Amino acid sequence: MELSPWGQEFKDKLLFYTNRRIDMQQQNGVLPQKGNYMYLDPNYTDVFGDPLLHVTYKFSDIDRNIVKYAHQQCKEILEEMGADYINVPEIDDSVEFGKDSLSDHTGGGVIIGDDSETSAVNTYSQMWDMENLFVVGASSFPLHSKSNPTGTLGALTYRAAEGMKKYMKDNKVLEKSNS
Repeated sequence: MELSPWGQEFKDKLLFYTNRRIDMQQQNGVLPQKGNYMYLDPNYTDVFGDPLLHVTYKFSDIDRNIVKYAHQQCKEILEEMGADYINVPEIDDSVEFGKDSLSDHTGGGVIIGDDSETSAVNTYSQMWDMENLFVVGASSFPLHSKSNPTGTLGALTYRAAEGMKKYMKDNKVLEKSNS
């Protein structure tokens, strides 16, 4: 009868691997897809009676292939470093919205631009159709790149603050549509 899995071999390996573990992750860009969209749900509301946001999002084969490629690159780097145990998650058609290596920096829906016909906010993040509303955040991104968006979001926030100051002074839409 085995009394405990905590034998000497376990203790030796625990000491050996304590400072020899590494996690490698990648950040992938996710391309915009026509079938991915958001809308205010006509059936479900929050406790205040406001409609809830409904997100329709499916990863494409392109998204999955980007992740598979990135995983392979990480695996090769770890092998070159001499790793003796490498765990690479499987990416197949069942992988959807989740933390299995697909980007979770979501955004879009309120695209930034210099033309009210093709964008929702101007370059100050001011809504074209509601001039006293400024939208700050990743919603203005048409897509996410492979890099962390924090710096860009900070820059856009400073730009929006600059626009708010100008709006408060002049009380008007800061940029006109090209059309």
